Amino acid sequence: MREVKRFPTTTGQSWLEMSSFKDHLFKSHDKIANEYDYIIVGAGYGGYGCASRLAELQPDARIAVFEAIKIGNGDSGKNAGFIIDVPHNFGDQGNSTFDDNFMYYKLNTYIIGRMKKAIEDSGISVDWDPCGKYLCCAETKSFKLIDVEAEELQHMNVNYEIYEGEELAKRLGTRYYKKALYTPGTLLVNPADVLRGLFTVLPENVDVFEDCPVMRIEEGARARVTLLNGKQLSAKSVVVTGGPFIEEFGIVKNTFCPVLSYGAFTRQLNDDEMIYFKDVKPWGCTAGHPAGTTVRFTRDNRIFVRNGFSYGTHRTTSFQRIRRAIPKLRRAFENRFPEIKHVNFEFIYGGMINMTMNFRPLMVQKHPSVYASASGEGAGVAKTCLMGHYVAEWINGIDSEELRFLRRIATPSHLPPEPLVTIGATVRLMWEEFNAKTEI
Repeated sequence: MREVKRFPTTTGQSWLEMSSFKDHLFKSHDKIANEYDYIIVGAGYGGYGCASRLAELQPDARIAVFEAIKIGNGDSGKNAGFIIDVPHNFGDQGNSTFDDNFMYYKLNTYIIGRMKKAIEDSGISVDWDPCGKYLCCAETKSFKLIDVEAEELQHMNVNYEIYEGEELAKRLGTRYYKKALYTPGTLLVNPADVLRGLFTVLPENVDVFEDCPVMRIEEGARARVTLLNGKQLSAKSVVVTGGPFIEEFGIVKNTFCPVLSYGAFTRQLNDDEMIYFKDVKPWGCTAGHPAGTTVRFTRDNRIFVRNGFSYGTHRTTSFQRIRRAIPKLRRAFENRFPEIKHVNFEFIYGGMINMTMNFRPLMVQKHPSVYASASGEGAGVAKTCLMGHYVAEWINGIDSEELRFLRRIATPSHLPPEPLVTIGATVRLMWEEFNAKTEI
């Protein structure tokens, strides 16, 4: 396989700044061994899912996890903090059947239960709130999305509620939205806090290393891994869970179309500002259009907004792009919360949504010793984690209906070459944002 040319980077301050595990120290680099049974490249939710299951199946195995940057400062810790149980925007844009969506629901609830159990059994305190999610519409033309999703939820026998008018305003502390569909099974989390917390409580046979990029993976009877510092390791199996960076190792090509999005947190609201949120519990909403603004009212009394899409040709963003995103973030915030529009943003960042063109995930065995997995759509925390979990079962020869399902649907379509993909994606994203209108 080829040598990596591009690594994950971190731009802007995000959820990690508010994590109680921000300063936790993982293993020192001088503790890196020469040989492991399993090496996992990427310490996002996929890497956690794989490491936790491998440690459970092989308690005597030596397992190492390598993350190129600080755990929680990558894309897994820069999403909007939703762990969604029901399939998001049902139908994978028309590519999934009802049975597929029901299996997703079953798998999502299973993996959420595993994360919850790990948190409860270990006794760690993380920002994890089972308060559900709203799908909010600011325009009447978006109501059709609520109707479609309500029909699917009813078919799946999943509880939901619909709120409008004054009742919705009382729940959210804003009158911006006209109608919302509420589903109670979604978790609202600080994604960086939960991720770092979960990695701290992995079994002792798992060594976790951050700020430790992997440069190269070579296939063989035992795979060989070369780190940025030149150290070479070997392992019986290597699993790469680094989203679009899987392509950097040559495992797949023309598979991921990463989309950059931008988020901002206000400072904590003071007592006078909290008057507008009297009796309002923490909440989160996604928009009635895929390009619309995502909003959170967090447990520590901040407003979070995320919007603005651009194509991530180089797998990273920049401070210049983040600066250009601020006016749109401010408009979204001020339009929804005019009474507190004086409140400044404290943290602003850019992150990457690891998309594939047909929204399908990736689960592949490149060589008997090299595997890779990733989600392919925008609501991917649960799905990314379960893909890693079932790769661990696949490596250990465990057959199941669930694994067969994931391997069947893991068929991401191929992208055209550059510069066609960047041109096409840029035009498509501009068109989606134009159509989103007040949902932004």
